[in-house]
Amino acid sequence: MKVLVLDDTKKQKDNIKEAFWKKKMDADVCVSSNEFMDALGAAKFETVYINAETWSKGRAIYDYFGAGSRLEGKPVVIYNAAEKFAPINNRTPVEQDRTIRQPSNFETALEG
Repeated sequence: MKVLVLDDTKKQKDNIKEAFWKKKMDADVCVSSNEFMDALGAAKFETVYINAETWSKGRAIYDYFGAGSRLEGKPVVIYNAAEKFAPINNRTPVEQDRTIRQPSNFETALEG
């Protein structure tokens, strides 16, 4: 399964890819807003994993360029979310969506 991951923990990029690989998922790990927006337009993926803190840092960019509509119909797993994390704009939630409260990380997201 091909997945897209947004997590700006650059030092963890290889660890993230390996953790997903162990779960039989091919992860395209994006550590910047630029990488994520490029991957949204180019990559074929089935599920998206988003670090809520990373999303919040680039939220204005994602809203401006319509990232939410590009995620339409794809399950989204948001991890490390604060209690008042706002949903992704311009996207209708799907049944497979999950939000995992903080403190959590990509490993927690993979366990569920």
